[in-house]
Amino acid sequence: MQQFQVVASPQDKRHYRRLRLDNGLHVLLISDPEISLPEVTDESQSEDSASLNSENDGSIEGEDASEDGEGGRDRGPSFVKQAAAALAVGIGSLSDPQHLPGLSHYLEHMLFMSSEKYPDENEYDAYISNNGGMANAYTELEYTNYHFEVNPKALSGALDRFAQFFVAPLCKADALEREVQAVDNEFIGVMQRDSERLAQLRCHTSRSGHPYKTFFWGNMKSLWQDPRDRGVDVRQELQAYYRKHYRAERMCLAVLGGQSLGQLQDMVTQMFGSLPVDAQPAPSFERFGTPFEAGRLHILPAVKTGHHISATFALPPLLRHYRTKPEDYLSHLVGHEGQGSLLSALKHRGWATQLQAGVADGGVERSSCCYLFDVSVQLTEAGLQAGPGMGLAVIGLLFQYLGMLQREGLQSWAYAELAAIATTKFQYANEEEACDYVTRLAADMLHYEPEHTLNADSLFEGWDAELVGSLLDHMTPANLRLDLQSSAFDTIMQSQASAELAHEPWFKLPYTSLPIPRQQVQQWQAALQGEAAGGDRETFVMPVRNVYIPTDFQLVGGGANHCNGDAHANGGVVGVKRAREAAQAHKSEPHSDSHASQAAFPTPPSLIADGAGLRVWHRALGAIQLPKAAAYFTISGLHMEDTPASAAALHLLLKLVRDSLNEQTYLADLAGLQYEMSPEGPAFDVQVDGFSHKLPVLTDAIFSRLASFQVCEERFKAVHEALVLQYRNACISPDRHAAYLRLRSLKRMWSTESVLAAMEGLTPSKLQALQSQLLSDLHIEALFLGNISAGDAVSVAKAVQRQLAPQLQSHQRVTQGVVQLPDGHSYLHRQRTKNEQEDNSVVEVYYQVGPDSIQERACAAMLEQCMSEPFYNMLRTKEQLGYSVHASFRLTHGALGISCTVVSGVHGPAHLDARIEAFVHGYAATLEAMPEAEWEGHRQALIQAKMQKDGSIGDEAERFWELIASRRYNMCEREQEVQALQGMTHGQLCEWYRRHLAATSPHRRRLAVHVLMTSSD
Repeated sequence: MQQFQVVASPQDKRHYRRLRLDNGLHVLLISDPEISLPEVTDESQSEDSASLNSENDGSIEGEDASEDGEGGRDRGPSFVKQAAAALAVGIGSLSDPQHLPGLSHYLEHMLFMSSEKYPDENEYDAYISNNGGMANAYTELEYTNYHFEVNPKALSGALDRFAQFFVAPLCKADALEREVQAVDNEFIGVMQRDSERLAQLRCHTSRSGHPYKTFFWGNMKSLWQDPRDRGVDVRQELQAYYRKHYRAERMCLAVLGGQSLGQLQDMVTQMFGSLPVDAQPAPSFERFGTPFEAGRLHILPAVKTGHHISATFALPPLLRHYRTKPEDYLSHLVGHEGQGSLLSALKHRGWATQLQAGVADGGVERSSCCYLFDVSVQLTEAGLQAGPGMGLAVIGLLFQYLGMLQREGLQSWAYAELAAIATTKFQYANEEEACDYVTRLAADMLHYEPEHTLNADSLFEGWDAELVGSLLDHMTPANLRLDLQSSAFDTIMQSQASAELAHEPWFKLPYTSLPIPRQQVQQWQAALQGEAAGGDRETFVMPVRNVYIPTDFQLVGGGANHCNGDAHANGGVVGVKRAREAAQAHKSEPHSDSHASQAAFPTPPSLIADGAGLRVWHRALGAIQLPKAAAYFTISGLHMEDTPASAAALHLLLKLVRDSLNEQTYLADLAGLQYEMSPEGPAFDVQVDGFSHKLPVLTDAIFSRLASFQVCEERFKAVHEALVLQYRNACISPDRHAAYLRLRSLKRMWSTESVLAAMEGLTPSKLQALQSQLLSDLHIEALFLGNISAGDAVSVAKAVQRQLAPQLQSHQRVTQGVVQLPDGHSYLHRQRTKNEQEDNSVVEVYYQVGPDSIQERACAAMLEQCMSEPFYNMLRTKEQLGYSVHASFRLTHGALGISCTVVSGVHGPAHLDARIEAFVHGYAATLEAMPEAEWEGHRQALIQAKMQKDGSIGDEAERFWELIASRRYNMCEREQEVQALQGMTHGQLCEWYRRHLAATSPHRRRLAVHVLMTSSD
């Protein structure tokens, strides 16, 4: 067994140990002293309480409930963290056999089903669910990642079940067809996503013989029908693929728990020591090189209304250069949004609204074949039509910009800024969710040296101008692939007489592929050399130095900052490295098996100002001692939602303000200081969070611009066009459409159609006329949390007050509510999908409970905890109604409800509704018959979930902000929920269920929303 040192931030309280077991398995152990374990951990009790529920290949999917006013995770009276583990296997879709495309993804699904030690299909998932956890997995091109999180006391039991995926999976014959149906349902669910359609077209148009030229998703045809027609035994293929590739040497395991490092090591050695061993190295695909034929333009239809062009340059694989990250330097410059940038020029001409540049984090973009540097531009109509059309004028400006970079020479100061920002972010990183953390680290372990397991992404160790220059030399017209995705596909095809229509077979996607004309390539080469034609010539400059990079890390209120603040001034990487090295001995030492008692529930914010037009809440640093802060504002008005026109005008005004600030706020975002500005019914929110040093400066800039904003006709057209498209595309996804219809049925809100109609009629003069009305009769409520004093918080808030001049008293604000459905009634809202090509239908059945209270919410949450997994098990795993199946509780402007949702590409809404109702009817008996041990396991799991510790100051602010923005103001309600759960009995929940969900109950209130795919009746 080998042991390695890892570099951790001095701020990190966790303890790490990096190992390589005798069988070759790479392991990262993370012991968290803030995870509290019971003095005696009775794993057998947890295992015995596992109910018979089905496994799944991922977490029970649930729509983000934030739209209903339920923001953030729940919290109880003390901090409780989750334990987690992840295992990455160095094999993925590039290794799929040619005759079984999608086999890697299929195997990922099948490993969840059962093992020799745990032969019940649902054993793993039931154990995870009943212990307050979740599980998931994903398949990349060169690796597959499996992960879970769970209540800390159940880590050993979960890890043992997890290990058996890789030690002795069964791949039962009777589960094969059901799970390939799940793969097929997953594929149907993404067929109308523009990003997935483009990715598959890129695979389809790859060079013959290249491993990219395949179908990574897999479906019923590729994995079941075609193989069986050819006499292929799919189960044998799965088992052979597993035996060949799932070997200890290719696996990396990360485990996070409350046990000491020694205890975690014993656990892992015992459970994973019998993994199959094979000394063969993981496959490499570097010999295949670039997958694409350069010099071609591919055109395909977009599902969403709009136009998007991508310029892709193939670079050599760069993983070995992860310490210097030359591609990130180029991403920083090409994707910059400041003054003199490519995006700034495109916006000035009215050709584009968004631009992204760089090598994305996905396996397609970062493989052992090559790295793909992509410049993606969201085009306006003018940008699509400019010059020769088809977005090609935009590409001309791209090459002018790349030429400027070559002529200006490579800038070491820009690289030093990237290094300083990355170092600071690593030093003061927010704590990630346990599952996200181990999932990321397990994948990183496949790629980086052991010592850099934690900090590889933040390394910028050396400026290599020669290497960066060689990459820039690849970004030429001769090495260019273009993809144009447009909702005007048919019109474009008609204008191209030589275009031949072709079809991608798996997505059934029409497209055409055209050679880029030689004359166009020559023009772009001239632009690259600084010889663009006079009318096309643009003046570009290098980015300015970033004034938002923080240099003051002093903690307010006497909090101890153990990092060397001087190390951060001027991007001093050397001082930071010394601080890290000094911390290593401490980081590698196992701590005592006994953990400190849990910290008290965090102190809530206090109301420090309350007057005409302004209320201010504040709380200084708590358990999270970082130089970061959050400043949240909700600006309420009497006229923001009077009419569809006022709602449209408010949204457009905020978009224009954001657009006008972008060159400035982009710098802040790079430096770790973000903001959001969004309409919220009869109000709008401004939320600023990140490093506290420059937070007041950014906040002042935002509100100064808002208060003095003048509509710019030059930018109005492009921003207005983009927002109109956003409204047209709002419900293009059928599950979002169903959620919108539910809300539209329950609350007072203008329809998307009416706001869109009003939006289309807005002009610069009309908006300017409405602006003063929108920003009159205001009230401001603010929350400041983190590394900012009460005095500074009041000063910032008072400055905002002076800029906006609010006068409303808090009780004069517009209130929002929902319709109370009559007892004993059932309603149906039915619409067809917005996308005529959509193959999925959605049914969401909503059972309205009534006004929110601590007791009622505890019951709703407890029902979700008990019912969500059996609901998923029956409708997804057993009946295979669809891939997306979930049951969850809703809190909509003070009204509680339970939603049951199924997205299906195989059944229509009538059948889905009937199966939901059948489950709801049958579950009453299941709930009543639940053994008391199982009931208690669920209850404790939910209590633990509600006692989750926040990972960042932003998370904590979000939690308190939800209470303030919803005007509940009960800062102790999470504690009260836990108390309600502690006093809840099994019988009380059964009675609650019979009252609100049973079809025979005179009190049941049922709303069914049906979104029908085109072929449904």
